Amino acid sequence: MAPIKKPEDKMNTKIRIGGSIISELSEKIPTNIIAINELIKNSYDAGASFVTIELNTKKKMLYIKDDGSGMNRNEIDMLFHLSNSNKVHGKKNEYGRITQGSKGLGFLSVFKFGKFVEWKTNRNKGYAFSVDYDKMISSDDISKFEIELIEDDNIPNGTEISIKLDKYNVKSLNEYFSLEKNYKKIINSFDDDNFVINLTINEKTYSSKDKIPLLDNEKDQQLYYITYNNKAQKIIFKYNGFVVYSEKFSFPFTQFGLDLEIIVFHLKPHTKDKIDKLFFNPIDDLTPLIYFNTNLFNNYTIFDPNIMRNVRTTQVLNQMIGFIRIISKNPSIDFNSDRSQFLQNELTDAIKKFLYDINRKIQEIGSEKKNYLMNFDFVKTSEIPSGYIDSDDPEGYRELIKDNFAFKDKVTIDVQPDKVAFSLFGKTTTVSIAANGLSSTAENEDSNKNPMPAKINLNCENELQIPIPSSQIDLKDYIASVYNSDGVLVSKNKLAIKVNGNDNATGILSSIADPCRKVIEYSYSDPKTGVVIESIKLDFVEPIAHITTKKSSSDIFTIPAKKDYMINFSQYLDKLIEQINSLRIDKNKEIIACSLRVLFELCIDGISKCGKYPTIFDGINELDGKVVEVINYLNNHQKNGQKYVSEISNSSKIEFKSLKNILFADEFLKIIKKSHLGSHKSTMYITETEVADISRYASFFIIITNEMINNPNIT
Repeated sequence: MAPIKKPEDKMNTKIRIGGSIISELSEKIPTNIIAINELIKNSYDAGASFVTIELNTKKKMLYIKDDGSGMNRNEIDMLFHLSNSNKVHGKKNEYGRITQGSKGLGFLSVFKFGKFVEWKTNRNKGYAFSVDYDKMISSDDISKFEIELIEDDNIPNGTEISIKLDKYNVKSLNEYFSLEKNYKKIINSFDDDNFVINLTINEKTYSSKDKIPLLDNEKDQQLYYITYNNKAQKIIFKYNGFVVYSEKFSFPFTQFGLDLEIIVFHLKPHTKDKIDKLFFNPIDDLTPLIYFNTNLFNNYTIFDPNIMRNVRTTQVLNQMIGFIRIISKNPSIDFNSDRSQFLQNELTDAIKKFLYDINRKIQEIGSEKKNYLMNFDFVKTSEIPSGYIDSDDPEGYRELIKDNFAFKDKVTIDVQPDKVAFSLFGKTTTVSIAANGLSSTAENEDSNKNPMPAKINLNCENELQIPIPSSQIDLKDYIASVYNSDGVLVSKNKLAIKVNGNDNATGILSSIADPCRKVIEYSYSDPKTGVVIESIKLDFVEPIAHITTKKSSSDIFTIPAKKDYMINFSQYLDKLIEQINSLRIDKNKEIIACSLRVLFELCIDGISKCGKYPTIFDGINELDGKVVEVINYLNNHQKNGQKYVSEISNSSKIEFKSLKNILFADEFLKIIKKSHLGSHKSTMYITETEVADISRYASFFIIITNEMINNPNIT
């Protein structure tokens, strides 16, 4: 019989944590750019007036230096206390700033760049210390790993970090910062004029102090300056400094505040590159920037300038830049690892839904009135005879303003001896008054001179490509001006228009859904010189766009849309698509075929884990059944009036008909079975054509998944 143990015989053990945990925790910081932002946050939270980031590729060094409060002994100890912090995210700190960090993992950011790091800091007393990453993670018990502190009162106030870069990061950082749109987002990562960020790349310095004021971007091509804030709850549209329209827009929230400042352009061809590169997204479209609690939120989907493209082309205001500022102290708001998406909960859903709604409202209002502002062509004629109005009252001339002009009542009128000036929003257009009822542009004393040729001037190339499905087209929009043989401007309405040889009395070309060519013929019959004719050719073509995470040059993953489509719900899917898109299907069919099933698996995994559809796959174990359930889910909600397919069409820029025509569960079931064959039989029974077909269905399914996860109107 075993002896009975006495209380004093009991044994103890200790929890030991190996250094490898540091490596695992480092994965929470996915990229070196996110790591830089984390280090800038530390300087911001320390009350610094500036932070300087210096990249020296020759020395293979990265330096981060600030003039903040520095660290005392207790704060140094806290720096290396994993997952512990005395910061409270979202609350104002002692420097009057909204606190950024709080997770206690900030020091891990430095090891994204290299394995040897040195700190120098001073808060009443100077300290220097360094860490060798390899030694730290090789420690059997991290709690016993010691860091030597050296007292040095010659260290200036603030903190300086010196990082010995590894070979990869020298190359990666140098390439990233070679693009203006990238380094500008770093130096403008905080929306605070009292915090200066300097970036030095091999002795060339860029600074947030040199920021281009928003309203200084291409002033002569600005269509609207739009503002909104949650206190006034009013969308205000300005043009040329004048308020042209305002509308109430309710803000029923108390857990966050929002301020919006947007410029909408009507850019001439080849002028987009003159806009500040700060406002270029990863696929080089213009975009407003979102700041959350003054820090840049790396998201380009929840306020999409192209939101109306597939609703109605005439309502698109996609040439848009500016700032959306969100402030919240609510601790439930958090982000994914690369700070590109909110983690989903009731509050973040409300924020995304509000941004979606106000974006649509801005585009609907702005597009309704934009045509009246783009060319100021609001008078009925360019010339009237003297005595046209018997009265001296300027109001009598208001009838010369086109009846449908949206701002007719806001026009001021000034009658002068030889003209009538119509002024609106700081701009003026005039109507000439001809002496004795004769044209002031056709010289009366030279009535027998030889006439000039009448002329039709186009404002476009003779051949144009237009993506289908097109909107209705006003064919007169392609005409810049018409002059008769006396050199007098003639109304466009006096032109005869033919489409493919047939008369078109309305001048309107109906929507085109199928590829074709239309020859448009314009003719004007001049009383003196006869008929003059100009023509243009319109080629209606189906657009092809890539599914991309950054930039793609391959045609493996494409969709019938007018713009490339960016996915962002899975970093693993991002990498897989980038890798597949780097391959040629004719030379790498086997590799691609074996990867296709994984795409569907990652999509299903994303839907399962996003939290929006907790019961969608209940009782379904196989991949093919889950894919079919997703297709049925969308089709059922389309029938029930919720129209999720329409939402996906609007966001992805895919024509609704093209999307609806592929959403057949049986077809997806066949595709899944083929993709399974490819991965298990090494493509022995799968052809190059079938690989392309599976890729097409996979492309649609990836987009469906991305929208189901991220679109606030799909639940």
